[in-house]
Amino acid sequence: MTRMKEISKQTYLQDFPLGASDFETIRQKKLLYIDKTDYIHNLIKTSEACFIARPRRFGKSLVISTLEAIFKGKKNLFEGLSISTTPRKGQMYLFEEFPVIRLDLSSIKISNKEECKNLMHKLLLKQVKLYGFDKEIKSYSSFLEEFYDHVQKKIVILVDEYDKPVLDNITQENVLEIQKELSSFFGATKICNKYIQFLFITGITKLSNANMFSEGNHIIDLGRNEKFDSMFGYTQEELETQFKPYIEVLSQKENTSYNETLINIKKYYNGYTFSESEKSIYNPYSILQLFNENRFDNYWFNSGTPTFVLELIKDREFDISNKTELEYGEDLFDPSQASKLTVKNILFQAGYLTIKKDQFGEKQLVFPNIEVHDSFYRFFISFFTDRKINYSRHLKSIKNVFLSKDWDSLQEVLNDYFDEFTYETTGSENLYHSLTFALLKLTGFKVISEVLTKKGRIDQYLETKNDIYIIEYKYKSSSVKAMQQIVDRKYFKKYMNTDKNIYLIGINFEKDGQIKDEILIINPRDEKSLKGFMDQK
Repeated sequence: MTRMKEISKQTYLQDFPLGASDFETIRQKKLLYIDKTDYIHNLIKTSEACFIARPRRFGKSLVISTLEAIFKGKKNLFEGLSISTTPRKGQMYLFEEFPVIRLDLSSIKISNKEECKNLMHKLLLKQVKLYGFDKEIKSYSSFLEEFYDHVQKKIVILVDEYDKPVLDNITQENVLEIQKELSSFFGATKICNKYIQFLFITGITKLSNANMFSEGNHIIDLGRNEKFDSMFGYTQEELETQFKPYIEVLSQKENTSYNETLINIKKYYNGYTFSESEKSIYNPYSILQLFNENRFDNYWFNSGTPTFVLELIKDREFDISNKTELEYGEDLFDPSQASKLTVKNILFQAGYLTIKKDQFGEKQLVFPNIEVHDSFYRFFISFFTDRKINYSRHLKSIKNVFLSKDWDSLQEVLNDYFDEFTYETTGSENLYHSLTFALLKLTGFKVISEVLTKKGRIDQYLETKNDIYIIEYKYKSSSVKAMQQIVDRKYFKKYMNTDKNIYLIGINFEKDGQIKDEILIINPRDEKSLKGFMDQK
């Protein structure tokens, strides 16, 4: 736990619950707790069986733990919190005690249906033994009914990270068998609905009622419900009221004003939206780490990114530079089954992309903040090599090429970068595009992919202070054909009236990832150079 820090003789900063997601521990040790019990009270009063998906480290386990304490009747832990002080529909919450089955599916990694079944049985048996019940599980429905007969009271079931077994096997052929096993349990909760007081499920992804919850279609998805969009993470109001003294300490350390510090915090850690209200949410893990360390860093990303995200990108040979693959659509929210989860679904639901409106009011998918933007590309690159990448060396080299126009070095610099990878780890055109795009994005230059023109899409557009670059890539073809496409389709025409220099770049990757053709670079305003290429081809 963090030490108490003194701002003044009157003001002390509370210790943070770093690494702690147990509500009882947090309250007993008087650690900082942002009161979410008003949302939880509303949840209990309005729902009997519900599900909410949120990214990792967004407080899901803490909400599960809070619900467990509520249903175990631990009223003393809620002194001064909303659920103890604010009535709902004219009534105060009574903290009636119920038998609670809490299942944390993130505890063990499984690889097949049998292991999934054994995990579910082990977790269930461990929970019911706390109530003196010890019987073999012949079927989930009969087991729940027998447990109800034993305790003679309705049951509360809390399931944390329900989709972990599925996501661990997202690229494997047996993923649907694992999904089917989990589905059979949720189906049993419907059959035994009359024995269940409350059912709450959390996870990272939503697998639609047509599949994971097909046998349990009584489970309501509240993930996009505006009433609960702030139940996880921190709002702007919570940041400014609950963390004000911490912001003051950080602003002193950063030597910036209070308002400037607020703006920087927002750029780094805000930007998540979970409902049509478009209310913007802060990452709670990063906020706590920020004020504990008193410096800006990529805390959430550095705490461990689930490899299933990049395993899926690799398995589907997904091009992260292809904007058309990341367009907003209603399919974003409702993938029908694990095998049909798209990279777009995963990136959005896991918190790496969020929904924002552009200047025309059209919804688009973007990185939520600086932390995710910078970290994602670094993590993406490192995933495809066993080596420890020297990012600073590669970034310095590629930036120098574009800023000094050292074209003779461009081929060498890119080949040096791709020497970090092997054909076995890449070996597809989309991944070469993606790895080049990721490197260029980390330079800080303005880099846009798939730029639409009247005659097609530009592979990549790169802009520096003084220059514009139109880049076309080919794979197992030739740099001449790459340049020919730029010239024939006049990709550069829309930029000719700008004051900036314009350069066209044609690059061809071979199967082994190396660039063996000479990279072609032309200034379209230089008629002699442009004509020379046209005559040559």
